[in-house]
Amino acid sequence: MNEEQQAKTPAFFTLDAFNGDLVPSLVLAMEAAQQGDQATWGAFIDDQPNLRARLTQQGLTDPRTFSTIHWDRATLLFTACLEVDSEGRPLQIGERLTRERFGRFPDHDGSALAYFVEHIRPNRSITDNDGSSMYDRIVELMEQLNDGLTEAHHGHDGYESGFGGLQMLGHLSASEVGELRRLLAGRSWTVSYEEPFDGGVADIAKHFTTLLKAAERRDVGLVHRRHR
Repeated sequence: MNEEQQAKTPAFFTLDAFNGDLVPSLVLAMEAAQQGDQATWGAFIDDQPNLRARLTQQGLTDPRTFSTIHWDRATLLFTACLEVDSEGRPLQIGERLTRERFGRFPDHDGSALAYFVEHIRPNRSITDNDGSSMYDRIVELMEQLNDGLTEAHHGHDGYESGFGGLQMLGHLSASEVGELRRLLAGRSWTVSYEEPFDGGVADIAKHFTTLLKAAERRDVGLVHRRHR
């Protein structure tokens, strides 16, 4: 497939089991190391023996010395945080049909989460009575999952331009997964009257909530990825 054909092909999006609790500190240490602060990275790895063991198993001879790591940012973050089963395979979240229905939405670049964020609004009967913080938190968590690892937030596209086409967009921790699932089950949000696809938001909410529940049952966070 040439570049023109690839650009015309709608992207496919997945939610993968991820150690989202580790992401903030790992990203901070990685960004510091990129700026020449090797000590912060080394101290971080010393404080994470399980991570050090995983990186060693994946082929890094000296994980605590950042200058010897030649992986790109995306590959390093993904390898460090992807949740795997007892056989070392990626932990599956939700049923295949649910993942497929979530994965490609017929709007813009195919992102169901981007469409959802764009076309929900506060439910004024709730938010006008001290419920605005619940709606604001939904938007905050959705945006973190939708684009919290993108160039817009970090000033570079390192987490969305990894080896082999690895594109990570955002993440949630395990606790944030449960929090978002509970918030979406509430009544602080509603659908915009200007939604272009009748029932689109409701359909996304159904499949997305199912995936959140599946992650919550396994007590894992999530990473949102784009595939071309």
